[in-house]
Amino acid sequence: MGFTCGLVGLPNIGKSTIFTALSKHEVPRDNYPFCTIDPNVGVVKVPDNRLGLLKKVYEPDEVKPTTLEFFDIAGLVKGASHGEGLGNQFLSHIQSVDAIIHVIRCFEDSDVTHIDSELDPARDFEIVNKEILLRDLEVIDTWIKKINKQTKSGEKENLKKLQVLEEIKDLLDDGQPAKVYHAHPEMDNFIRQLGLLSRKPVLLLGNISEDDAISDQRSEIAKKFENFAMESGNLFLTLSANLELELSELPDNERNMFMNEWEIQETGLNKLVKSGYDLLNLVTFFTMESNICQAWTVPHNTTVDKAAGVIHSDFEDKFIRAEVRHWKDFQKIKSEKLLREGGHIRVEGRNYVVRDGDIITYKIDR
Repeated sequence: MGFTCGLVGLPNIGKSTIFTALSKHEVPRDNYPFCTIDPNVGVVKVPDNRLGLLKKVYEPDEVKPTTLEFFDIAGLVKGASHGEGLGNQFLSHIQSVDAIIHVIRCFEDSDVTHIDSELDPARDFEIVNKEILLRDLEVIDTWIKKINKQTKSGEKENLKKLQVLEEIKDLLDDGQPAKVYHAHPEMDNFIRQLGLLSRKPVLLLGNISEDDAISDQRSEIAKKFENFAMESGNLFLTLSANLELELSELPDNERNMFMNEWEIQETGLNKLVKSGYDLLNLVTFFTMESNICQAWTVPHNTTVDKAAGVIHSDFEDKFIRAEVRHWKDFQKIKSEKLLREGGHIRVEGRNYVVRDGDIITYKIDR
């Protein structure tokens, strides 16, 4: 079960640099619009300090962290929803992602072109956001035409779908994202099928200068972005794409040396990956099988049998029971033997809801 985030924004704002730093996979980063045409996809490990304690206690042969996928698409421009700058093609690339990371440039650099002579985070956000809303309107209009043809049969289900589509269309026409629509929860599966971009959770990511990142001081542009981001109600984060790329290319010892010198506690990339994880409301559970310690990702409120299906598609149907160690117990006792002797390993049935940090041993009907 994969979870994906799409990187969007205007041209030349640092998306591809961030992607390269994330995946350590070289992609075009030239200083001209649309240098990224086909989407780049990177699988990124989710940092988790708990794996260190699990490794120390269980001494596995291998430790496998959980992952997120990042999609980098080309910069969007005005008219993208109608095909300007190949926008329709680019927007279709993020139709299936679980969340959107909207990158906004927050630094001045005369050597890097921008769509306007003056940087304005709010304006830049609105340009891309408007194109996303217009794209969703096109999707809704297409569905309305489709359902209208089907309503001639008089089926109540189609009439209900048409009502939902018209209500969402009204919101989009008013400049509101589809995510604010909460009427008719019984139609949620149909709404999800539409693949509306403005229904996805959003993280606003401000790309600041290296100097700002190292000094932990904010330029007026960066401050303006943070004020705007907080007012928008979206999760937000700042990092320097150039600094993160430089750090990602260093050997571990040199990276740690520079981070200590600059008093950087954690890389911006780690914060970004963790924020993407939080944005999607995910939890992590762990397994120890075949002497491999592995982290797995599931949405919040996932039952233990559904979580088994993430490990292997057959495991959900063949689930018998699960032995569960809660992280707070494991962190305190640090011993499988003492956990078992102290009655801290619980046997759970398929209705148990997985908690973040659970260490689970599955009993499967093989």
